[in-house]
Amino acid sequence: MRCYKCNAVLSESEFCNKCGADVAMYKKIIRSSEAHYNQGLSKAQARDLTGAADALRRSIKLNKQNINARNLLGLVYFEMGEAVAALSQWVISKNLQPEKNIADNYLNEIKKNASRLETINQTIKKYNQALAYAKQDSHDLAVIQLKKVLNMNPNLIKGYQLLALLYIDNNEHEKAAKQLKKAIAIDKNNPLTLQYLNEVNGVLKEKEKKGEGKAKKVQERPRPKISGDDVIIPPTNYKDTNTGGLTILNVVIGIAIGIAAAWFLMLPAKEKNLSLEYQKNFENMSSQLSNYGVQVSELEREKEELSNQISTLQSEIESYASAPDISTEYEKLLLAMQYYEQGSYLEAAEKLNEIDANFAQSETYAAVYQQIRTDSVARAIRGLYDTGYNQYRNQENYEAALESFQRAYALDADAVDSALLYYMGRCYQRLGDADKGNECMDMVLERFPNDGFAKYAREYKTN
Repeated sequence: MRCYKCNAVLSESEFCNKCGADVAMYKKIIRSSEAHYNQGLSKAQARDLTGAADALRRSIKLNKQNINARNLLGLVYFEMGEAVAALSQWVISKNLQPEKNIADNYLNEIKKNASRLETINQTIKKYNQALAYAKQDSHDLAVIQLKKVLNMNPNLIKGYQLLALLYIDNNEHEKAAKQLKKAIAIDKNNPLTLQYLNEVNGVLKEKEKKGEGKAKKVQERPRPKISGDDVIIPPTNYKDTNTGGLTILNVVIGIAIGIAAAWFLMLPAKEKNLSLEYQKNFENMSSQLSNYGVQVSELEREKEELSNQISTLQSEIESYASAPDISTEYEKLLLAMQYYEQGSYLEAAEKLNEIDANFAQSETYAAVYQQIRTDSVARAIRGLYDTGYNQYRNQENYEAALESFQRAYALDADAVDSALLYYMGRCYQRLGDADKGNECMDMVLERFPNDGFAKYAREYKTN
């Protein structure tokens, strides 16, 4: 452990042996940071990624120079599918320790694999599109997009969570449970995933109980038992006769009765059966025609949905075709962050201005970009103003001063103050461009009417 003032190696004493600084509290902070790092490492090895990320963020908050904690936090983010957050941690780590830093290997692996960067960007875009579909109640399109996202990035925890929510909304709790179990396999103690899974399991248990209630067995009635000794002999009226004529007469009468029964009974019954069969066939044909009508309507609806999906996909393809190169935009941001860490705020601001403002990134990317740009532009404008004022007042080099003021104005026209606009106008006037000078004075009067430089602007504005 080294002293925070003179960088000398510290002993067991509560004071630095070289500069005499009180390092008791400093040692406690560093030890606490290391303790959080060890806790994060243990949780990461146990696949408790959420707990590991929380512990590592605490470690970095206590000691931003803890390179091991920052690099491990990047790996945890990358394992959770948060590639942009991982890149941010590795870039900061690389700038804090340029030499002998494993973060350099991580960044080189990603930079030399342009397809990996493109996949990361496509994943972010598709997830944001799925989120927009979900907010618009277009759940089918959202599910399709999320399946593509998870196919491209199978470790994206929030993708599984959103897909599970969509399944829950559609009462498909079994599918939701399947997605949540995949998320648990990646990060076993994620509180949001566990909350969703507990709710889904509760609903599934209720359904199982209701199903058991309906599936009660129907008790069978006992059948009468007949023992082997019971013999049932039906009564008979058979009378033996040997009269041949009577037998023939009985046969003739039976035939006649059979023909009459066929004519008077069987034929009308057959006609009735034919009529019922015809009616049944007619009803079947009507039902089939009705089903065909429903199928045609369903096919037309599916055709319309497919047309909408095709239009959406074509729009996405057009947006991808017109979008800037993802690797180039990330390189610009990484280079700007490097300038910023080195204190080269003007170079950082100019490099950030080269990034397309309409370039689609994640919330983390946008936050990093905005934070660095706001601070870099403010510092760069202040530096250029000081340079230009010195050139104007002390050196009387109005051309060089005008160039400095113009560079500051080009960085962010809305961020410059009344002093810069006033002296830029005076430079134009001294160089013989009265119209440009009056434009600068008008901007001072319009944007800062109550400022002290407004008085000078009115005085030096030419008619």
